[in-house]
Amino acid sequence: MAGDHGLRSTALATVGHLANAKTQTSAHVVADCPLHDTLLGVRGSWTRAEVLRYGELAMAAYDAFDGDEWSPYYGTCRHGLRRMVGLAGHGYVATTFIYATADVLPEWVEPILGAEEWDDGAHWMGYVAVAGDAEANRAGIRDVAVVWRGTSALVEWAMDVKTSLVPFAAGGDKKAKVATGFHSLYTDNNEKKLNNQSDDKNRTWSELGRVSAQDQVADELRRLLAHFRDERGEKVRVTFTGHSLGGALALLAARDAAASHPGLPVRAVTFGGPRVGNRAFRDGLVDGSVAVLRVVVGGDPVPWLPCLPAANLVALPLSLLPLEKYVPWLARMVSRWAPSWAYVHAAGDELVLDVATSKDKQGHHILKQDYDLQGRHNLDVYLHLLDREKRRDVALVNRSSSMLSKDMGIPAWWQQTANKGLKQDTQGRWFMSKRKEEDKPKANDKLELPDELHLPGGNVPETACLHAG
Repeated sequence: MAGDHGLRSTALATVGHLANAKTQTSAHVVADCPLHDTLLGVRGSWTRAEVLRYGELAMAAYDAFDGDEWSPYYGTCRHGLRRMVGLAGHGYVATTFIYATADVLPEWVEPILGAEEWDDGAHWMGYVAVAGDAEANRAGIRDVAVVWRGTSALVEWAMDVKTSLVPFAAGGDKKAKVATGFHSLYTDNNEKKLNNQSDDKNRTWSELGRVSAQDQVADELRRLLAHFRDERGEKVRVTFTGHSLGGALALLAARDAAASHPGLPVRAVTFGGPRVGNRAFRDGLVDGSVAVLRVVVGGDPVPWLPCLPAANLVALPLSLLPLEKYVPWLARMVSRWAPSWAYVHAAGDELVLDVATSKDKQGHHILKQDYDLQGRHNLDVYLHLLDREKRRDVALVNRSSSMLSKDMGIPAWWQQTANKGLKQDTQGRWFMSKRKEEDKPKANDKLELPDELHLPGGNVPETACLHAG
C-alpha cells in the first residue's frame, strides 16, 4: 500500500461496482482523481467535500481533548457541551459527549502497582452531533454524526496493543470477533469501582464512566431517532467517523446501530483506521448494509494493523502480503475464506491518498516524500490531501508532525500549550487557571432538542447555541 497506491487505485476503480454488495468480501478502491469531486462507491457515491467534513469533525475531537498531563481536568473535553467548537462551520451541533473507560489491569494488580486512581478511568472519547436545519435542508436528510477521536493518552496505547480476539455479538452473530482492546474501550464501564468508592475525590470523573461508551451512543441514537424520525417524520441517516483508534470504534458502533435499527441508513467513514475484527465481523457490516469508506494515506502503517492475534503466527502472510497487487484472485480467496482467528479489513470502499500529489504552483512537493510513518498517519496530512481547493492552512500539517517540506519554512511540532496552562495575575504571580463553570465536565449532559434546531446566527434557542472559545 506504500508505493503503488496511485496506480492501484486507478486500476481497481475501473472494475466498477461490485455486482452484488451483499456478497462483498474485500475493499473496492475508489479513484482519487483530481478531475472528479464524486467518489463512486459500492453503495452510492461520496463527495470529496463531505469526506473532508467528517475528517474535520474528527479533528475537532482531537482539538477539544485535554491531554495535558499537568491539567487538573486531564482526560476531559476542554469545552462544555454547549461551547463545543469546530462544528458550527460544518453545519452541526453537538448533542452529547461520549466517555470511554480504559480497563488496562486486572483488579488484583491495581493496588500492587498503585494504579487505583488511573486504571478504569473514564476519558472523553468524542461526541454525537446532529446536522442543523440548513445542512439538513441542503442534504435532504438529517445526518447524525457519531465522532470518535484517536489514541491520545498512555492508557489508550495500552488498549491498542491488546490484539487477541473476543466475541462481538451485535445482531446475534456469535462468530464475529474483534480486538480485545477496542472491545474493552467500547463496552467497559467503571460502575463497580464507583459503587465501591469510599471518598468523593474523583467522584465527578467516575460518574462520567458509569455507563459504557456503547450504551451512551445507543441511548443517544434512540433519543435523536425518536425526535427527528418518529416525531417529526424526517429522513435520518447516521454516520460514524473517526481517525485511527477512532476509526475502529466507529466500525463497532456502526455495526451495533445497523443491528439495532434495521432499515436505518448507516455509514462509516474512517481515516487511517486499523483492522478491527475477523471475517464474521466484516460480513456483519455487509449484511447490515453499512456503507463503509476507509480513507488511507499510502505508507501509513496503522491500516496494516493488527497484523495477527497473539500466538497466531501462521496468519502473518495472510495479513501482510500485498496480495491484491500481485495475486488478486488469491487476495479474494483469502478475504472470503480467512479463518476465524485472522484479522481482515471491513469490506466497503477504500480511498487511497498519495503524498506525491500535493504540489505548489511551481510543481514542488509540499509534503516530504520520505517514509515518515508517524507523519503519514497524522490526520492533518489526510485533511490536507483531501482539500484539493486548499482552503485549509497548510501550516496545520506541521502542528503535530514534521511532514511539510523544509522549503515551506514551517517548524515541526509547533503546537504547544502556552506556559503549560499557567497564567499570571496582577501581582506577577503564576497560577493554574480554572475552567469556567460551563466548561467543566458534567455527567449525562445532553442538549435539549428544540422544535427547530438552528446554528448560531439570528434568533437562536440558547440550548442549541455554539460559542467560540
